[in-house]
Amino acid sequence: MAHRPRWFRLLFLLILVTAVVWGAIAQQPKRIDDAALKDAGKTGEDWISYNVNWSEQRYSPLNQVNAGNVSRLGLAWATEIPAAPGPAQNRQEGTPLVYNGVLYSISPWSVVYAVDARSGKALWHQDPEVNQQVWQSRICCGVVNRGIALYQGKVIAPSVDGRLRALDADTGKIVWETRVSPENQAYTITMAPRVIKGGKVIIGVSGGEYGVRGFFSAFDAETGKLAWQFYTVPGDPSKPFERPDLEEAAKTWSGEWWKLGGGAPVWNGMAYDADADIVYVGTGQPGPWTDVYRGKGDNLYTDCIIAVRGATGQLVWYYQEVPGDDWDYDSIADLMLADLNINGKTRQVIMHAPKDGFFYVLDRRSGELLSADPWVQVSWASGVNLKTGRPTVNPEARYGKDPVNVMPGPGGGHVWPPWSFNPTTGLVYIPSSTGSGYTHQATPGFVPTPTDIGPAGRGVMNTGNGPARGARGGAAAPPPGVDPAAVAAGGAPAAGGGRGAAPAAGAGQRGAVPAGAAAGAPAAGAPGAAPGGGRGPAAPGIPAIGPTGRGNVLVAWDPVAQKEKWRGLAAGFNQGGSLSTGGNLVFSVVNNRLLAYKADTGDQLLDLDTRLSQAGPPMTFMIDGKQYIAVAGGPSAPAGGGRGGGGGGAGGGRGAAPAGPPRPSHLLTFVLDGTAKLPE
Repeated sequence: MAHRPRWFRLLFLLILVTAVVWGAIAQQPKRIDDAALKDAGKTGEDWISYNVNWSEQRYSPLNQVNAGNVSRLGLAWATEIPAAPGPAQNRQEGTPLVYNGVLYSISPWSVVYAVDARSGKALWHQDPEVNQQVWQSRICCGVVNRGIALYQGKVIAPSVDGRLRALDADTGKIVWETRVSPENQAYTITMAPRVIKGGKVIIGVSGGEYGVRGFFSAFDAETGKLAWQFYTVPGDPSKPFERPDLEEAAKTWSGEWWKLGGGAPVWNGMAYDADADIVYVGTGQPGPWTDVYRGKGDNLYTDCIIAVRGATGQLVWYYQEVPGDDWDYDSIADLMLADLNINGKTRQVIMHAPKDGFFYVLDRRSGELLSADPWVQVSWASGVNLKTGRPTVNPEARYGKDPVNVMPGPGGGHVWPPWSFNPTTGLVYIPSSTGSGYTHQATPGFVPTPTDIGPAGRGVMNTGNGPARGARGGAAAPPPGVDPAAVAAGGAPAAGGGRGAAPAAGAGQRGAVPAGAAAGAPAAGAPGAAPGGGRGPAAPGIPAIGPTGRGNVLVAWDPVAQKEKWRGLAAGFNQGGSLSTGGNLVFSVVNNRLLAYKADTGDQLLDLDTRLSQAGPPMTFMIDGKQYIAVAGGPSAPAGGGRGGGGGGAGGGRGAAPAGPPRPSHLLTFVLDGTAKLPE
């Protein structure tokens, strides 16, 4: 046999090595990049962004679980959710993400965790070690985080104390960390970041109740460096404005708003049109809540949908839903993009169902208002003028130091719980609260507390709303959504001590149940279940418009016909959420129950006891040919009653002996014919 030439043997060896290398590369999972995010949700197998995709529709085409078999859902597996040290925190508002067989999520105090999506086996978790004694008083509405982002092998995770971190998706090790908001003010981060094309991470801040100046920012996903920042309120007019449009916005304010900050935080709703490179965000209320103490004016850019260019952060357009808001009507509910046939023409729209109770449809490229109709009961306004875009505010709804009852209350409408869209039915499914008002009143003698409190100072809310209590910035009772623990840990007399002091024993118990939001409250959909209800002195109501009813309801709304199609049950303004799937299903979480409805008719098909409390929104994914439905929540109420694991500490009160270690929260996944046992 003839010898092969040496060059031939070397060539063969090179080909062999190349084949091995390429084989190894092919077996490595593809990382999430711009293309993956643009196509997110098309197959339904993975769930790689907070609301599935850039359009934020929270719709999955998966149909293995469908209207004909959803009653067969059973538990596939359950896993304990890792928690930070200290008193239990059981409000699980995070939406898990799933990619390449791994489920990632975030829990209170910003603990990020990863589990095997097939079995629930823990892979890693990472605790940012937030200084709880400092930050408890600065978190207005519960120690929560709503989500994370995935990009190029990294988990992009917010920390509630104002940091943004990138973790290695395989190990949980820190890749980079940066500070989004300064430590000397009561800024926090509770929202889920989003990644847009070019690897820019968009993130905003909370803190409107404290009166801080709102903003949102873009960071480079690879390095953590700031790309741009967009302030939502103009600053000191004696100094140069950060953008030319802020000079015009300043004309809509009066008094010395900049000394406090102005509000307009960006803490939840967001969407992205990749073709136009437009980022959309919703902004919060002005601060203080009442114009008695902040001055008259429209207060741009509070209560707005803002459209900015993703590459530069420059303003494209804005639409203000509630000019001169006096009622805490943050416009921060989820935003959603869709293509709808309106008057025989396909329109690229952005939809919004915020706290103020009107359902808005706008052209997403121009900002033109196409429709605005009440989907819940509304008394603050009698309608919205489509030509001017402005609401017709009822004069009786404006209040001073005499109480006025207005609908909706500060709990909405619709706040943060995710809604969903079904392209087959053309309906959106909104977790709503309706039929209850809230009594507003300017606090007599209110004096704002400066927002610069230093790196260890206590946060003190600056709403200026509510009967006098004798404390600066204090109200007689926290309004719906405001965490009593944050009030107790702040500068109010109940906490004891001055600003900067450590919280009193028992104050700031993590997981404290916000007013009107707890499991164990009136059943969803029942009278009295809606938040608000007129705290403070009795006040006359104002005639209302919109669909009648009272309670926490899941509303199936037709955004083209501008009318309700059917109603189901929802958990209220501070829990749960909805999920729509290709199986003609809509899932809703209500306290300890996982419910499923037919997406087209609203027929209830499932009522499954999860033994959870304070549960977050449902999501779905497919792995190894099986579709799973996942939901996270706190522990059920122990025998003998209680509020379903509210997490207000294991002890019975200040100084009480602990009854035992805190009971853990759980993540549950359900599958057809699942037989696993629910956690006790």
